[in-house]
Amino acid sequence: MRTIHIAFLLALSAGPVLAKDIKQIRWGVDGGYPPFDVLAPNGEITGFDPDIAKAVCAELKARCVFVKQPFDSMIAALNANKFDAVIASLNVTAERQKQVDFSDKYYASASQLVARKGSPLRPTPQSLAGKTVGVQSGSVHEQYAKANWGGGKVKIVTYANQDNVYLDLASGRIDAALQDNIQAETSFLRTERGKQFAFAGSKLGESIPVAIAVRKSDPELKAAINRAISAIRANGVYEGVRKKYFGFDIYH
Repeated sequence: MRTIHIAFLLALSAGPVLAKDIKQIRWGVDGGYPPFDVLAPNGEITGFDPDIAKAVCAELKARCVFVKQPFDSMIAALNANKFDAVIASLNVTAERQKQVDFSDKYYASASQLVARKGSPLRPTPQSLAGKTVGVQSGSVHEQYAKANWGGGKVKIVTYANQDNVYLDLASGRIDAALQDNIQAETSFLRTERGKQFAFAGSKLGESIPVAIAVRKSDPELKAAINRAISAIRANGVYEGVRKKYFGFDIYH
């Protein structure tokens, strides 16, 4: 989720920059959202998102550099030129599109509530009244929870990363958690620590595209990333990465 500076070359004349002109891409990553990104003990960021970034870089023949950044300040850091692109499972929303541009999607997901197995809780303000729900700070799940369940009857607690949400859910300090359903299933519900938990109710709405964010001033980089995403989808590299982490389609 590093102090190497930008090193891709801009074309001298007007018009799109070619993929070969991009020599390096600095990626903003979080490191606390397994299996999409994980901070290893040696400081390396691993997971689905970094592997997709590496595949994009390989397609563009560019060097990948990963810069760890707290999720809730990711867009601000991108616009401050701390890195060139964000690959941190960012859902594409109208509010975010006011601040940054997005590539084509590289997967899609929906929000879903998780609670202890057998819990009667459902993702409604009536069901959650008097309960505490955990969300990751800066996420679309935080926005949804505060907009639809806030107002005093439901306590919304924010966390710096998703792992901390699960720690408090498992310990009983919160009653439920709202997050990406793909992330919840693969990194919590299917693990030993999540075996006593399950989805509480159906997903909230349709799946939302997840994409790479770039500065609005970098249309050439956006175009190059889109070309790379299209290429790795066509040549099988994307599927190879997907199968490494997920036994089901997440692109839909």
